[in-house]
Amino acid sequence: MRPGTVRLLTGLAALAVLASAAYVAALGNWALVGACAACAFAVAVGWVIVRHDPTSPVGPALAWTTAAIAVVTVHVGPLAELPWSSGAWPLNLAGLLALMLVFPDGASSGRVWRAVPWAFGVATLGMVAVQWGARQVDGEVVGGPNGAWVPPVAVLSLLTIGLSLVLAAASLAVRYRHGTRRTRQQTRWLLLAGIVVVALLVAGWVAEGLGASLDAAYTPFLIAIVTLVPISVGIAIVRYDLFDVDRLLTGATAWLVTLVVSATIFGLAVYGVSHALSIGTGLTSGVAAFVTALTLLPVQRHIASWVGRIVDRDRHVAVAEVERFAADVRAGRRQPEEIEAVLRKVEDDPDLVVHLARPDGGWTRLDGTPVADPPDGFSIEAGGDVIASVSLGWDSARARRRIADVAKAAWVPLEVTRLRLVLREALTETEASRQRLVEASAAERRKLERDLHDGAQQRIVATGMRLRLLQEHLPAEQAAEVDTAVAELRGTVDELRRIAQGVRPILLDDGLAAALTAVKASSPIPFDLMVGDLPAVSDIRMLTAYLVVTEAVANVLKHAQASRISVTVAARQDRLAVEVVDDGIGGVPDDAPLTALRDRVVSVGGTLGIRSTPSGGTTIQAVV
Repeated sequence: MRPGTVRLLTGLAALAVLASAAYVAALGNWALVGACAACAFAVAVGWVIVRHDPTSPVGPALAWTTAAIAVVTVHVGPLAELPWSSGAWPLNLAGLLALMLVFPDGASSGRVWRAVPWAFGVATLGMVAVQWGARQVDGEVVGGPNGAWVPPVAVLSLLTIGLSLVLAAASLAVRYRHGTRRTRQQTRWLLLAGIVVVALLVAGWVAEGLGASLDAAYTPFLIAIVTLVPISVGIAIVRYDLFDVDRLLTGATAWLVTLVVSATIFGLAVYGVSHALSIGTGLTSGVAAFVTALTLLPVQRHIASWVGRIVDRDRHVAVAEVERFAADVRAGRRQPEEIEAVLRKVEDDPDLVVHLARPDGGWTRLDGTPVADPPDGFSIEAGGDVIASVSLGWDSARARRRIADVAKAAWVPLEVTRLRLVLREALTETEASRQRLVEASAAERRKLERDLHDGAQQRIVATGMRLRLLQEHLPAEQAAEVDTAVAELRGTVDELRRIAQGVRPILLDDGLAAALTAVKASSPIPFDLMVGDLPAVSDIRMLTAYLVVTEAVANVLKHAQASRISVTVAARQDRLAVEVVDDGIGGVPDDAPLTALRDRVVSVGGTLGIRSTPSGGTTIQAVV
């Protein structure tokens, strides 16, 4: 609706209530004055809605819910003498019907429901026609037209009015069923009030049919409209953030307090200056105004903040809760990733979602799950850059304002969470890159070992065999030279085998246990070897475990002066746990001499520990 139309309808409702109250007050009927005052509550709530959203029909619909009752029931002035006044009683229900059709967002549920007010209007005209010229005498309707058409038109109009009310309540139920959680919370109170009002109206019809007076039949129905309907809408406004009334109320109260304070200061200044200086009234007023302005300039902001803390206490409580959480994060008592749960709690919004901005321009959830589309939420900035976005489960002016205030306190945990996520992703990528390099190196080692074993070694051996064949046809002197050449070739083959063994032992093709058994067989001191049931691991992990054992055994043989070595290899989940223990002199520093071996173990994501004491031997433990 157009803002001008909305304001006009709401203003007419206010004038109607005031006129009704003035009329019955002039008659001395204070009971009806109290009834008009009760009707004014709904009009006031309607004005609040109009001030917030001048295009929403909810405001004028709520205002006329009780304004129509004030006009039609009281029969202000000459209205009571008009021939259609008695039949206009359905107008009592017009505001309620319109409210149920447009609450809470001001939009109807669909084209089908737009026919409801037209049907109601036609039925109202039918009731006016069948009661044209009728009067109420002692609670009874007398007079009116006669004719065979009157009873069927009256029944049809009455049924249409009842059906219109039922359909209006049904449209509210449809919005309740298909709406969001917040919409359902906003709607359920008015739905309950509407059901009660319609039930009381039907009960009034039944009571009237059974012979009860009009006042006795319909008074409960009128009381329900005047009280239950505005109260239900008020609950939706205040409790479920239908409209941002807190800001309006805070501002109005703050300026009211400021006005009172300024008036007090002005009065005290006038009194003080006039008595202290004995100067004229004009100069006194000027000085007082100047003093008042100087005083209020720094005070007004504090007054507004103080009033805001009283009127909109939930917002300040939410900000304080987030500030406490941020302090706990800085102190290390809580994890910054809990920020989403904290915001859900303070906003009372279980569907609130936090998205973090990625350095590459994308978005992700707090757990690192990427988001395909940019989130449609409230942006949070730090240092001029957007670091996060908060999407509300239900949107309202109050919720948006609150999250804007809360975001000022939440940006530190959000930024820490974002940086931790970015760092974690960088470390993961680094680890993956390192793993790829290690696996590529292992593949190159395997290829080099195969090339040495199957290529160079075999060609050298074949060359030696050919030389032996040629030796049979050579003189003794030349045959002796061939022996020397073959011996050199044999030495070359042995050297290549040692190189290939260092690159990757061929025995690993038969498994880690077979390779370590060969190491045990070559040991000059007693060697205890225990190899458990090992899982299927990558070749690089198996090679690393083998190198840990061989390097440790080599150091024992060179430096430890040990009499016995014990090697244990066991499974630890999907990895290998290696332990090498000797009974030597010990005293090996933690950082030497296994630095290269430690780097190799770390390269596959493993750990290496050394425990050594003088005369207590050395224990090397690795998980690869």
